Amino acid sequence: MIKALLKKAADFIFPPARCLGCDEPRQLDAGAPLCAVCHQELERLRVSDKACGHCLSPVRSGQPCAYCAHGGMAWLDQAFAPFVYRDLARRLILRLKFGPVEAAAAPLGMEMALCVSGIRFDALVPVPLHRSRLRERGMNQSAVLAGVIHEQTGIAVMEALAKTRRIAQQSGLPAARRADNVAGAFKIAGDVAGLDVLLVDDVRTTGATARECARVLREAGARSVCLLCAAVAYMGGDDGQ
Repeated sequence: MIKALLKKAADFIFPPARCLGCDEPRQLDAGAPLCAVCHQELERLRVSDKACGHCLSPVRSGQPCAYCAHGGMAWLDQAFAPFVYRDLARRLILRLKFGPVEAAAAPLGMEMALCVSGIRFDALVPVPLHRSRLRERGMNQSAVLAGVIHEQTGIAVMEALAKTRRIAQQSGLPAARRADNVAGAFKIAGDVAGLDVLLVDDVRTTGATARECARVLREAGARSVCLLCAAVAYMGGDDGQ
């Protein structure tokens, strides 16, 4: 009885660390934002090795990739992502994006860095926010992720893109309208001529934002543009697992 009361008093004065993924007071390694249970859940959410090696979309056995065949990777050379956008991966991204809880960037960004380990890039270019949305959120989640990736890889972060206008949230639009929504919404803001660029974003769904950003970068002289995002969201719920 006394021991239980003392524990409650200690927890009140020194509350136990809570896991960023499940919000439970679980044992965490020093400086780690996630508990062992959530680390295991993230492992379950990795992009399938059966996905298209070029764009990461699910591919039916023996069939060509429909996403690539229909121009999903226009202007882009390669796509990388550690996770499928659901469950814990989705919760972490939403906490980073709308929390905003910048600590959520650490487990995502470190896994993103591993996706491009050993591949040479000249610059990390985060997908920009319009200045009005940046004021509302207080930070650009893509830039925060790029900062974590820089710490892990040493690749320089370059704010080489700017947003020319505020657009409707892509997540609230049907796939058919997303390309029109972002058309002309970005401009070049840095010298990327001759550079191998790694475009950084949080989620790729239809890829409309990435394609438009890549178009602007390539037309400004970038030698190559690859996409690195924290997670891939599949329209219709097919995650390729």
